Amino acid sequence: MSNPTAHVHRHKDSGAALVLAVGFMLMVGTISGGLAALATTSMNHRNTLTALRDREYAADGAIENAITQERLNTTCLATTRSITDSSLNSVTIRVDSLTTCDLVIDSNGNGYLQRNVTFSACVTGSPACPAGSAIIRAQVNFEPANGTVTDTYVQYWNVNK
Repeated sequence: MSNPTAHVHRHKDSGAALVLAVGFMLMVGTISGGLAALATTSMNHRNTLTALRDREYAADGAIENAITQERLNTTCLATTRSITDSSLNSVTIRVDSLTTCDLVIDSNGNGYLQRNVTFSACVTGSPACPAGSAIIRAQVNFEPANGTVTDTYVQYWNVNK
């Protein structure tokens, strides 16, 4: 019979599996917690990014509509006006335009009018659409300046916000 008080000989690595299991669980928990925080943050910011994207797309569409309307204009008159109010993506956008008519002299000495229109798209509500609050600003050249427009050139297209 064995003696119950006899000394049990233990290996020096005894209990290492428990330490490894606890370490593994801590590592998995930390990684899972980090991924959960990342997913939560991404989902919270999605609504903000969607609203900004919808506003930008609405401004883009409103300016394209305003360019189409301005293309039908057959006279070159220096004016400032609000061309359109449009609602796209549940965002109401107003486009203001500033038309300038410049006399250009070509290499043969012939003069002709050049019609440049600067469009500014803003969220409706403000009395004017200043450059600093415009979502999109674009300048378009319409040629010829008088009569039926045959050529349209986008000189710049800036997305500000």
